[in-house]
Amino acid sequence: MNATTRRSVRWLAPAAAVVVALLLWQLVTAGGLFRADQFPTMFDTVQALGKAVATPAYWMSIGSTLQAWFLGMVIASALAITIGSALAFNDFAFRSAASVIEIFKAIPAIAILPLVILVLGSTLPMKVFLITFGVFWPLVIQVIYGVRSMDPIVLDTAKALGVGGLRRFVTITIPSASPYIATGLRIASASALILAVVSELVGGAAGIGRNILQAQNGGSSAYPVMYAYILTAGLLGIVLTGAFFLLERNVMHWHESQRNIRSNAEGALR
Repeated sequence: MNATTRRSVRWLAPAAAVVVALLLWQLVTAGGLFRADQFPTMFDTVQALGKAVATPAYWMSIGSTLQAWFLGMVIASALAITIGSALAFNDFAFRSAASVIEIFKAIPAIAILPLVILVLGSTLPMKVFLITFGVFWPLVIQVIYGVRSMDPIVLDTAKALGVGGLRRFVTITIPSASPYIATGLRIASASALILAVVSELVGGAAGIGRNILQAQNGGSSAYPVMYAYILTAGLLGIVLTGAFFLLERNVMHWHESQRNIRSNAEGALR
């Protein structure tokens, strides 16, 4: 098998798996294993999705969800990088804060949703706060370990050359910790989307989650619409995760981790 054939198989295999899954969905539902009021057929769901895509309400719901996702990610990332770096450079602060971080990381973000709704209501700030809370704790841990994994020789060299303060943070600390930060951001993006949809489902804020809830309350005839929005949330998650993979590969092309990935991929195609 030559390189071109292997490359084609690499790209076609996931697409074939999706087609097989959709066909199984249609066979299982159309064959009577599930009733229509339990699980709609694939054709009905795709048809409902096609009709929804043509409506402004569909794109407005996606925009509302993405807005909360984006703001939550930006705020959580900025806080995690700032606070995590400060804790990583101070052993006493790191030891003091470690137990607090672990405690808050163990609290499911959804557990504080009733309190957040009570304070902020079914609003955009409610979604942003929930996303920020849920994403910050695991992300700050990634930043701390990334900064603490820096080669001490690099820091000593920077000090000897007189590179300090903000310049050292931007040119040395962040690039050295970037593999950890990139991994944390990629994982956080999926978690942030889940929290956005859940906050809309439970809290009633505008977005994909609220449209799912409204379709569920509309009765069995609206179930294809409900599953259409569920598919939309899944596709959105795939797009966001793929975007972070591409961003990581292009921005960090200089890093050893990306060179190893490219070498392994090239070796697999030979």
